[in-house]
Amino acid sequence: MEGFKEYGFKIYKTRYFWLHLAKSDLKARFRRSKLGLLWQVLQPLFLTIILSFIFSTLFNQPLGSYALYVLSGIVVWDLLQACVIGGGNCYINSEQYIRQYNHPITIYSLRYAVLNMVTFLMELMALVVWVLFVSPENLIFAIITLPLTLIMYFPMIWGLTTISGYMSVKYRDYPQIMVLVMQMIYYVSPVFFKQEMFTTSVALTNLLKYNPVTHILNLIRCPFVYMTMPSLIDYIFVVCTNIVIVFCAFRINKNNEKKVIFYL
Repeated sequence: MEGFKEYGFKIYKTRYFWLHLAKSDLKARFRRSKLGLLWQVLQPLFLTIILSFIFSTLFNQPLGSYALYVLSGIVVWDLLQACVIGGGNCYINSEQYIRQYNHPITIYSLRYAVLNMVTFLMELMALVVWVLFVSPENLIFAIITLPLTLIMYFPMIWGLTTISGYMSVKYRDYPQIMVLVMQMIYYVSPVFFKQEMFTTSVALTNLLKYNPVTHILNLIRCPFVYMTMPSLIDYIFVVCTNIVIVFCAFRINKNNEKKVIFYL
């Protein structure tokens, strides 16, 4: 693979192509739907209401604030899951373009990364609506912190999508395996469990402390739910996670870009 600068310039030159594909994917997702894009707001809201009603009763939590906590976890988790599982289709679904055009292969994972970021922003509207009802004083502060969070999220979701795309092409059982893996991670991460629920043992406390998902969630959760900046530890964990993911994606792409056509 050519130098990083030249490769990046090729991606930039094809920007109208992959942006058009991402736009087409978004339209296709809600084609003939009565509510269309509104589903991206309603789905996390309905899931939050169900989970919050059940678990706020079980754990004796106030419904309004606990629902805000759950919703902040769901919107970020949906983004991660879309990259790890849904992103596995980025090269398989782009086979016709890969065979016809000599573009950088990573534009097709970038296409899915852009799509996932857009849908994440739409789901985030559900969180904004809930904040307006429960803690309106948090909203301005949360919106101010949002651009930095999006900047830190994007390399991660592009990297995860790239890795998932190659893994799905080479190992067709990858999506099914990752559904199970993500389900396991879901239940050992504070997506809807509050952090104080992990203090029953030292092992659970350490699992929460060193779980990258905890810190990824905190970039959204701290400003929207608690009106505080994420801690320096949160940012360090996310930066380190990004470095590992991007490095792995770069190496996998370098070793497989010329061979991916033989797996399709």
